[in-house]
Amino acid sequence: MTVSTVLEDQRGMLKIKITGVASAANGGIGYVENPEGVKLGILRTYLYARTGSTGAVNLDVGIATAVTGKGTDILSTFDGIQATIGAKLFYCQAVPVNETEDAVVWAATSYLTFTGSATSVGLDADLYVEYIRLA
Repeated sequence: MTVSTVLEDQRGMLKIKITGVASAANGGIGYVENPEGVKLGILRTYLYARTGSTGAVNLDVGIATAVTGKGTDILSTFDGIQATIGAKLFYCQAVPVNETEDAVVWAATSYLTFTGSATSVGLDADLYVEYIRLA
């Protein structure tokens, strides 16, 4: 037989609470270490914002090699103000529509970083990240 079934749990879902801050530095809103310590394939991401930012922030979320990195492969210049995102759920395209393009891969030693272009004070949101283990 050339294929076999792996019975170990090979998937997961993270719920990450996002609280806005004044920092506009790369990774300034925060970061999350790879939860499994192995290469992960990100399948889907959703952002639920109870409230948006009171500042004129654009959000960048994605994988970076350092906690002060700026990842943009999950969200890139996403309008995070209250009028746009308050009390709404958004599907964030983690896997490209064109299936021949590369999907988002979270290396074992990389970080999921959250960056704002300006103050994100007032932002109260959760990011849901669904993934599979690739190792």
